[in-house]
Amino acid sequence: MPSHLETLAAIVDTFAPGEPPGVDPAVPRGLPSASALGIHERLLAEVEALGRPDLVLQLRLLLRAVENPILNLGLVGRPVRFSRLPLAEREAFLRRLGTSPVPLTRTGFQDLKRLTLILLYGIESSPYRALTGVTAPAPDVPDASVLDVRTPRPGEIVEADACVIGSGAGGGVAAAVLAASGKRVVVLERAANVTERDFGGPELAGLEKLFLDRGLAATSDRWLSIRAGNAVGGGTVVNWSSSLRLPDAIREEWRAAGVDDLDRHYDAVEARLGVTSGESARNGPNAALERGLAALGLPSVTIPRNVRGCTDCGPCAVGCRSGAKQSVLRTYLADACAAGASILDRTEARRILVRDGRVEGVVASVPGGEITVRAPLVALAGGSILSPAVLLRSGIATGTAGRSLLLHPVTAVLGHYDDAIHPWSGVPQSVMSDAFAEVDGTHGFRIEAAPMHPGIIASGYPWWSDAQHRAGLADASRCAAFLGIVKDRTPGRIGVGRDGSVRIQYGVGDPERRLLLRATVELARIHHAAGARRIVTLHTPPLSFGRGASIDAFAAAIERRGIVPNRILLFTAHQLASCRIGTSAKDSTADPDGKVRGVDGLYVTDASAFPTASGVNPMLSIMALARRTAERMAVR
Repeated sequence: MPSHLETLAAIVDTFAPGEPPGVDPAVPRGLPSASALGIHERLLAEVEALGRPDLVLQLRLLLRAVENPILNLGLVGRPVRFSRLPLAEREAFLRRLGTSPVPLTRTGFQDLKRLTLILLYGIESSPYRALTGVTAPAPDVPDASVLDVRTPRPGEIVEADACVIGSGAGGGVAAAVLAASGKRVVVLERAANVTERDFGGPELAGLEKLFLDRGLAATSDRWLSIRAGNAVGGGTVVNWSSSLRLPDAIREEWRAAGVDDLDRHYDAVEARLGVTSGESARNGPNAALERGLAALGLPSVTIPRNVRGCTDCGPCAVGCRSGAKQSVLRTYLADACAAGASILDRTEARRILVRDGRVEGVVASVPGGEITVRAPLVALAGGSILSPAVLLRSGIATGTAGRSLLLHPVTAVLGHYDDAIHPWSGVPQSVMSDAFAEVDGTHGFRIEAAPMHPGIIASGYPWWSDAQHRAGLADASRCAAFLGIVKDRTPGRIGVGRDGSVRIQYGVGDPERRLLLRATVELARIHHAAGARRIVTLHTPPLSFGRGASIDAFAAAIERRGIVPNRILLFTAHQLASCRIGTSAKDSTADPDGKVRGVDGLYVTDASAFPTASGVNPMLSIMALARRTAERMAVR
């Protein structure tokens, strides 16, 4: 029986078999196969690097299954080993996996497809990446870091007045407010510090260094890909700079939960971040979105952004190397350090220490061991995935923590245009429409455009054959992605395994599926109105529309496909509400002041505190809410 690596090599070579060199020396050599580029070895290494033995085991079981003649008798009608099949039959085999009625089988197909293709097109030196015509200017500026960052030694005991767990939007603001009040502040950040001179790419390296699970995070059923920052500065380092306040209807939901005084905090945060609409130029995808909305008579607005002197170079999603993005690295963390705070990187909070109902400190893992931070005040700001995990490992709020996770599930539709779009260049987001924001009460979806780099395009683009997929990627410079971001209400859950590892359970509810389906249809109509010559959804099998066909017939085809796990790609960049604030102890982790119930001195200061989903990009609301909570902490 072939080894796991031999089987994996056969799989990646089915997704991308390459082209043999021509016999004529004057004809350029063909593309190498994926295994010739070492993609199979890199794929296995990436899964192993996640530190999740269960995922490694699942991969090995899948590889063993595709080589099992008895199992394949039912799948392809004869007892064969996958790696022994000719290429055309291997492609057909993978198509059967991708359309299997068994959800776990479809999951395996999607995982292998996404991993293979993000590596193949995301590695900077890959000849496949060059096929897309990508250009990636990276302005080089002096590193402006003024942060006090160090990695602690195992066994250290650190004394502080306040410990902030997490250094992102909420943690950065909390640290600055607490430090300004005269408290000795220590910030714990699980990621290694990466400075601005290392931002801006290469794409794959940026995903690995700056995102949770090396950019490969997903829900437990692998249906929703999760983009969550994992860096000093958190999501503010890798987001697209969209700076939006809560819509009025959602402000009313938050008031009912006891949060009714955010305006002055929004004002202060916007001033510190330099939020303005003056640096929101339209790049290719945003111009197409605005054009399509206008043609249909749908409203659009310019998205304000937290930038100063943006050079529109494009790689915002892997860190702003020009220093224009006013992330907390350049603002609130810098303020905190100027007031005496220190940041401990590669330091992951594991447990919060409590005695007699009061916080005493935090135990954190560091390379080679653990440290203890002694502090009577703790701001929990690890994000909506990791914050509830800390509480659960600590035996705190076990009846509510992690049980109200919301994710803003996102559907995307791609449009191919006649002229170059260059989706990897320019301002990533500058146009938004709320035309469908309140389809069902306060629930609906907002429409935005998205920046795309070759690895991300390749991993999301439908694969039905190597030739079909490669043709789509060769046209990537003319491709735009429009997003439908759904305000969800059906909660998921964060849990922890026996080893303390995090589990993300999220089943897209029926209300969300209806909204995602409507969003997919409306995005296709907007592309059509904007002049797209071809429109592609992210379904398996692929579903596409060509110029001259009926857009109504295409909309009907989308509706027939529906929203089915791992038959259409979904993702999320907003994780919310898993330790939410509320007036009822039955269904909220923290009271309206942000204090965790039953534990004096412990507060939640990140997106996990949201009472409901924000419905819009959450950064500004995270920071305003964190500022409100931190002010209450500072007077203790």
